[in-house]
Amino acid sequence: MFYTPQSVQAETTYRQERIKRDFRRTRRERPAQAAKPEPRHARHALRTTTAG
Repeated sequence: MFYTPQSVQAETTYRQERIKRDFRRTRRERPAQAAKPEPRHARHALRTTTAG
């Protein structure tokens, strides 16, 4: 395949845009995952408290 300076520049620009888009998408997904509360175990939820 023949590479011209224009094709190299176009490929570089395309890759940079793709990296930016992927980075933005992962940044957006992480807070949603962190906001989920961890599931509590049933035995822990039924344990009596010191006030009870």
